[in-house]
Amino acid sequence: MKKKIFNILKVIIPILLGVYLCWYFWSGFDEEARDAFFGVFKEANYFILFVSLAIGLASHISRAHRWRYMLRPLGHKVPLKNTYNAIMIGYIANMVVPRMGEASRAAVLKGTDGVPFDKGFGTIVAERVIDVLCLGIVVGIAVLINFDNMDDLLKLAEGIDSTSETATPSNPWIKYIIFGLIGAGFLGFLYVYIKKPKFKKKFLGFVNGFVDGIKTIFTMKDRWGYLLHTIIIWTCYISMFWITFYAWDETSLMTADGILSAFIAGTIGFIIVQGGIGTYPIMVGAVLTFFLAQQGLEATPERMSSHIGFGALVWATQTLLIVFLGLLSLGMVQVNKKKKANLA
Repeated sequence: MKKKIFNILKVIIPILLGVYLCWYFWSGFDEEARDAFFGVFKEANYFILFVSLAIGLASHISRAHRWRYMLRPLGHKVPLKNTYNAIMIGYIANMVVPRMGEASRAAVLKGTDGVPFDKGFGTIVAERVIDVLCLGIVVGIAVLINFDNMDDLLKLAEGIDSTSETATPSNPWIKYIIFGLIGAGFLGFLYVYIKKPKFKKKFLGFVNGFVDGIKTIFTMKDRWGYLLHTIIIWTCYISMFWITFYAWDETSLMTADGILSAFIAGTIGFIIVQGGIGTYPIMVGAVLTFFLAQQGLEATPERMSSHIGFGALVWATQTLLIVFLGLLSLGMVQVNKKKKANLA
């Protein structure tokens, strides 16, 4: 019963956090600021956004192809369409329940191609290892090119409008809540790790799988093809985000350091709340306001609102693509399943 309640809270609490952030910022906007928010949707160049989505689709196909490289040494030659469908279904699952996508991917592949769940899941864990390393590289590059702005960026992360001459906290309690949650989470982890042998065993198993995943990638026969697709995937991720800044006149002023920072902020937004509900637009908007203020654009409430609106527009288009492709893949898997059943 306790486990069931915990699993429910694990889903509900992040969503409530996202909803609260949306309400908090929206309630602070006047009518002009709200008009500025929706104005972005009217002024945007949707052809450029469509190109961004096409690049996003290319990244999904490349990821599906890369996954096949890890499945081959296990004795499974899975068709590209099946790895692609599993990935897209996993993306939808992740939008509903955190970390459910990985299990869904492995389950789909077991159903379509008979890949054992544990083996399929192991390849996904190894894949996540590489993704974390790639994100770390992007963060490192962003830190290096933003080194002179780090103090101001840290103030921004604390909820302070550092672009204003009279910098004041937008909500002094936000940073305390965030740090409190991080601290409580860390202490909770230590308690469970020490008191619960099963959790400790599971955690150590995850760490060992993490290490084995790294070893597998660099010892596999097709490692160069795997690394090539990894480069393609992350180039597509950054490119699909980068090009959206040319869909609106104001964001076209953004420089490389600002775009990379916004990319990282948006990624963190997706990590905090499944699907990036609320967190993605707000975090991207805050970074836009900070960097565009350095370009001479005053950080007014209307401008901040429009920047959050831009983040919401990017989030909405990307989310709709994932939902559409995910549902399409789910339908294709069901159709193929019925065909197999009829043939049997």
